[in-house]
Amino acid sequence: MAPVPLLVFFALFHPLLICASREDGLAFKKCPPFNCGKLGEIRFPFTNNTSPEICGPYVVDGCNDDSQRIQLVRGGKWFELHTISQANTISITDEELRGHLNSSSCDSFNNLSLPASRPNLYIREISNLTLFKCDLSVNFPHRLEFNYTGCKNFSMYYNRNTSLPSPPPTCSILQLPVNKAESYGDIFRLLTATFSIEVFVSHHC
Repeated sequence: MAPVPLLVFFALFHPLLICASREDGLAFKKCPPFNCGKLGEIRFPFTNNTSPEICGPYVVDGCNDDSQRIQLVRGGKWFELHTISQANTISITDEELRGHLNSSSCDSFNNLSLPASRPNLYIREISNLTLFKCDLSVNFPHRLEFNYTGCKNFSMYYNRNTSLPSPPPTCSILQLPVNKAESYGDIFRLLTATFSIEVFVSHHC
């Protein structure tokens, strides 16, 4: 079981990386930066939904509105967008996850709806919590500090530290954003739908 959490870790929590060919690099220069509300001036790898795909993989929308949103994959799910730093670190909210957490729904316990892993696609590590999602019939053999048993078809097990045992084969491993200022005893307050990722383009693919 040891390789599984490592696979999940790299699939979910390392920097987004897009490789560009020399021809693409020339095209990028033809895509001017643009102003987008409170975000200020933004540029490649961010673009708007009226520009061609070559202008950037991450589509920002709502620049004339009070709030903005972003697609991490064109045509994919929209996330609420709060900030973009000069280092291309973005703060976003998964509104679907926020709704589940606010209603203490067991639908909270699913992996984030982030882009599928590709050879050149990664997401930077963020503050996250590793959880074991286990069938109710599982007798978890290891002592963990916390568990949540309020769901109909499964139980959740988690710990404060990152040194975790391998779970039984019928358990799945989740990593979800965590608000470390909250108590570990209330899992719906401990988890958060707002988190940061870093996006950048590699010039040495």
